[in-house]
Amino acid sequence: MLVMNSGSMPLLCPFFSKCDGVLLISAADGSKEFHPRDRSGAMSMCDLILELRPAQMICGFIPEPEKQRLRAAGIDVRLGSCSCPVEELVTSFSTLPVA
Repeated sequence: MLVMNSGSMPLLCPFFSKCDGVLLISAADGSKEFHPRDRSGAMSMCDLILELRPAQMICGFIPEPEKQRLRAAGIDVRLGSCSCPVEELVTSFSTLPVA
């Protein structure tokens, strides 16, 4: 999940390239691990996601070229509302619209 991590709890970020990082949530036990975005510009957000290899991803917006790269890697990309809590987005993944 692409998140803004500036507050007390992470929120889905509406901007693909400007989010704070990737929040990985384990399907097995619900554990969470935050991976910050490389602000030096050496690695794109798409490259970070591909390196982490999630099976599924939720974002608020994704440009077409990045969407195609992630899909080609087998990642199921869905769009979520930035006003919903992270936990709600995770539990409703299968009903979220495909990006």
